[in-house]
Parts: sequence; C-alpha cells; structure tokens
Amino acid sequence: MYMNKKIMLLIAGTALTLSASAQMRMRDVFAELPDSVLPYMSRNNRLDCIDFIENGIEARVKNRFDQHVVLDTLTEDYLRMQTSTSAYVEMKLVPQGNDTAICVNYTYMGTTPDSEVRLYSKDWAMLRSLPRPAVSEFLKRPACDTAFTAEVVTDTMRMIREEAEFLPLMKAALSPSSNGITWTLQTAELTKNLKSIAAKYLQPVVKKIL
Repeated sequence: MYMNKKIMLLIAGTALTLSASAQMRMRDVFAELPDSVLPYMSRNNRLDCIDFIENGIEARVKNRFDQHVVLDTLTEDYLRMQTSTSAYVEMKLVPQGNDTAICVNYTYMGTTPDSEVRLYSKDWAMLRSLPRPAVSEFLKRPACDTAFTAEVVTDTMRMIREEAEFLPLMKAALSPSSNGITWTLQTAELTKNLKSIAAKYLQPVVKKIL
C-alpha cells in the first residue's frame, strides 16, 4: 500500500513537472528566438539582458552594431526593449486555442512613430502581419455644443476623414496585462490648424491581438 502511494505521488509529481515545463515563459522565448527576428542581437546579448533584469541591474548591452540595447520590461508573458534611440520592440505571449502564439510589435520612432505588428507560432514560424485599422475606426463624434451644429460636426468629420486617408503612419502598443493592442493614428503630417481640429475627432483604436 505504501509503495502504491509512493508511485502515485511520483507520477503526480512528474505530471506537474511536465505541465510546468510546457508553460511558455517570455524569458525563455526571448532567449531562444532565431537571429532572423532580432538580427542585431546575439544570443549572449539576450541572455545577459535576462540575467541583468532578473537581478535588478539595468539590462543594457551593446549589440552587434555597437549600439546600446535596453531591456526595460520582462514579465512572464510580456517584454519591451529599446533597440536603439529610434526604435523599440514589444513581445507578448497570447493564447491561440490550446496553443500559444507570439505577437511582436516593431515600432520605429522617426519624425513620426510607425509600427509593424507580426504574429509568430511558438516555434517562430511567421503566421501573418496584423492588419491596421481603417481610418474610419479612429473617428469619433464629439459632443456638440452651442457653437457647432450637427451639420458642422458632420462636415468637419468628413474633412478629417478625407485628410486622414493620406496618413499611412500608425503607432501600435501591446498591453502588458491583456491581449489588447492599441493603435494611434499619427497626425504629424497635417497642418498645425488641421492637427488641432483633428485632435477633437480622432481617438485610439483598441483591438484584440487574437
């Protein structure tokens, strides 16, 4: 009887160990990602960043191009890293049925921020790029006051939409605590006057990654 209990405990412990090992963690995903995803960082760079941040040290290393890279956030399922003075990368583990996918947001901070968001399998096979919202999704109808009739607001929204169609740049941000992604339409290319007006009629768009 004692032996049977011992065997059952051993089996249960093994099952728990296998279950825990199957649980993906961002630190492990980051350590083992292919060079093609972040070609400017070596595996040693990534391991150093993980070691530093887990020991409460600034996770700053020099990459293959002798530029500083800073891993500023690392949780069980989220990562944010400043890859240069003009770019950063976010990664998020997201459930996909009974499996897990990896969402990667590459954001380039030029004169106007712009993002490209890709979805990978847990084996780092490229699945697809996430589509950007339509310009119409960013438009909101502000509350009318005595200075603006509904007709004026409608005409203004039409004008903003027509101008915004020529704004191809959008900034994305992954949520560290959910499967959400927030898109913000960039308006730097608008005139100063139109930009001020557009600020009242544009809002970020929040979507689910999957």
